[in-house]
Amino acid sequence: MVTLACAVLLLGAATWLWPAPGHRRSGPIGAIARPERKRRRRANLATDAEDYAKLVRQLAAMLRAGTSPASAFGLLQTIWVVDSTRTATDIHAGCTRALAQWHTGGTLQDGLAAHAAAYPGHGRLWTRLAWCFAISEESGAALADLLDTLAEEAETAADMHRALEAALAGPRATSRLLTYLPGIGLGLGQLLGINPLAVLTTHSVGRVALVCGAALWLGNRIWCARMLRSITNKVPS
Repeated sequence: MVTLACAVLLLGAATWLWPAPGHRRSGPIGAIARPERKRRRRANLATDAEDYAKLVRQLAAMLRAGTSPASAFGLLQTIWVVDSTRTATDIHAGCTRALAQWHTGGTLQDGLAAHAAAYPGHGRLWTRLAWCFAISEESGAALADLLDTLAEEAETAADMHRALEAALAGPRATSRLLTYLPGIGLGLGQLLGINPLAVLTTHSVGRVALVCGAALWLGNRIWCARMLRSITNKVPS
């Protein structure tokens, strides 16, 4: 019975307290809500990329209309402050940092780079935005054209995130099935009168099979989580 109790505790703890990729363990309450948070986070990756592409498109359009870069960032700061989403908050903060740097004698490029360093979550886009300003200043290339290229990259990233979610729907469902299948099999065996729990706890071979099964189950969880995380991380944000 001690072996059975340890196995049940192991399966239960791994199922409910298993940390999502990129998240810290937050206890049973957080673990219950984690699947929904993971789905929202995966959906937000594509939405965030679309919002940043929209920002770059707006900036390029303002520059083509003859607005100065500083004035364009001031307008964008006003536009994105009305939205309370995470992306809008980051965009507003980035515009504010760039304008603050410009008003204190620096450049917009320095402000964008400083924001990228302070908020690394989407630092890649802010860094590349700063690069666009630097390339335009050094080479004389049209800044609006460079921004269009950056916006196209962000839009491509959003499409890739959506395509990846569709492609990984099957593997994620299979992983969930393999997670709960051993418990389902044991329950069905008990209902059919096979009594697998007695075999697993009263016979030496059964105990070995129980320990090996728990180890393989845990190995499957680790392998599937790492595999899915490695694929997801290859998509640019």
